[in-house]
Amino acid sequence: MGYLISHFKVMSLKTKIFIFYAAILLVSLSIFALLTIKISNEAIVKKATKNAERELSLINNSLLNMTQNSEDYVRILTTDNKLQNQLESIKNDNIDSLVNIEVEKTLSTAISNVVQPNTYIAAASIMSSKRILFEIGFVDNSSIYPILNNNMINIINQNKTPTWTGLIKIKYKYGGNENVFAITKKIIGRDTGHTLGIAILYLREKDIAAIYLNNIVNHDDRFFIIDNQRNIISTQDKNELFKKFDEEKYLGNNKLNEVSNIKSLIRNIGGRQTLVTVQDFKKLNWRIASIIPLDEITYENKGMTNLILIFGVICLICAFIASYLLSYTISKPILKLVNIMKEIKSGNLKLRADFNSKGEIGMLEDGFNSLMDKINSLLDQVYNEQKLKRENEFKLLQSQIKPHFLYNTIETIISFIKLGLKDNAMMTAKYLAGFYRISLSKGNDIISIGDEMQLIDNYLSIQKLRYVEYLDYQLDFEDSILKYQIPKLTLQPLVENSIYHGLKQKDEKGLLTIRGYYDQNIIKIEVIDDGIGMTEEQIYKVLYRPSKDQKSKDFGVYSVDSRLKLLYGEEFGIDIESRINEYTKVIVRLPVTTI
Repeated sequence: MGYLISHFKVMSLKTKIFIFYAAILLVSLSIFALLTIKISNEAIVKKATKNAERELSLINNSLLNMTQNSEDYVRILTTDNKLQNQLESIKNDNIDSLVNIEVEKTLSTAISNVVQPNTYIAAASIMSSKRILFEIGFVDNSSIYPILNNNMINIINQNKTPTWTGLIKIKYKYGGNENVFAITKKIIGRDTGHTLGIAILYLREKDIAAIYLNNIVNHDDRFFIIDNQRNIISTQDKNELFKKFDEEKYLGNNKLNEVSNIKSLIRNIGGRQTLVTVQDFKKLNWRIASIIPLDEITYENKGMTNLILIFGVICLICAFIASYLLSYTISKPILKLVNIMKEIKSGNLKLRADFNSKGEIGMLEDGFNSLMDKINSLLDQVYNEQKLKRENEFKLLQSQIKPHFLYNTIETIISFIKLGLKDNAMMTAKYLAGFYRISLSKGNDIISIGDEMQLIDNYLSIQKLRYVEYLDYQLDFEDSILKYQIPKLTLQPLVENSIYHGLKQKDEKGLLTIRGYYDQNIIKIEVIDDGIGMTEEQIYKVLYRPSKDQKSKDFGVYSVDSRLKLLYGEEFGIDIESRINEYTKVIVRLPVTTI
């Protein structure tokens, strides 16, 4: 220390001033950086806490609306005149098979108004006053009887308001099962006051989960809905359903039933600081919990921290240079650059620095000009890509929803009616409605593969009714891919080409097969026909035609290919395999992306 003091005394005044100011700047910038990082982290966590609480409030309101609507639907069902009259007429009678068919028909008509597709209610059941479930829906009654035991029926009959059973698993008659919430209510005769039975509606757990899945921002965010027995009744990971909520893991010494309405805790879970927020859903005595890792919340702030440190070092170096030079030749061009940046900020992106300076200022000028050139180039590129994307989407929709398809289908319906084939006419109208319902899809350009499959099924059903002499088809999609996304009307132009330019040219009936499956982390959909096939030259013209060539009969295929490449990248799109007079296979490659 003595050596440093003695050495400092013999330094020049210029060096002493430099060291003095350098020390002040270094300490000041270090303190400023640390305080800035700390304050920004605290602000981000505080903001994230408020956002989490606000999101839970929004989820709570949405859940309240859904549960109230569900209860309204069950009230509507229990007061249905036809349903009450039918149940009243059989209350004290033993019904034979013919009467039972008539009863089930009446009850099926009554429940059709409160279930899908008119509402989000998945299904409904009716139990008579003799505790017999009618075969009126898609639900396997054998999975309902254990739930509606004597104790549960007594509770339902005692309650004046709708009763919720909690999360249950039901089976469907035609295979498969579903996690649902059952909403039940006693059916009381409006005129007689007799107890006529019980109405049961089934609300799918995944429909409730959709409320909070729309609020997930980060990959590791977790949401739970927990009942008053600490059972998990809704979450992203369906394997955790029906299990107990781990209070010790997520809440520490706090108990779930002691946590007040909207309470946020910061816990160390699995070595990660995590924000845990809980809110009561008082209507059904449930609780909604969100689990958000703080490292995901503060991820962007880490970049800001690095940015602060980098700029701090740059400022420190500039300050050192300024303390030595304090030169007009440095300050003047910097001020010029500031003025140019203000002009650019006001919207004049064509302005450039023209100092004609050398050294660091010259490099700053060149870098700035180069950066602005790159920005302008990227803006032009983005504009052109967006323009091409919109043009392709517009052309695609124009080429697919063609008026003559609607006209031909309506004429087909009229022909069926004239021929007395009313069932065929009704089925054709149903398929047409389904086709256009999914085609419109509330203006969404991206839909699920499941919806696209239904659209194609409707389209092919119409075409098969029209051209039964030369068309048969098969749909074979893996269930696991139906939830992933696909641009709307991707398959329709491919199917149309297969019909009109492949199968229709044959002398005999042909088969159109559409398959969808996983293959090496991508989704593949194949459209295969055993029509007249294509040559290599024809395939090349379909896939590589100029974009301006829009009048060709197979422009729709090219439009689909270019649209997929624009949306997802060059590795996705369409491939075509074919052999003359044997088959044509169109392969659509899609990324694994959820809606």
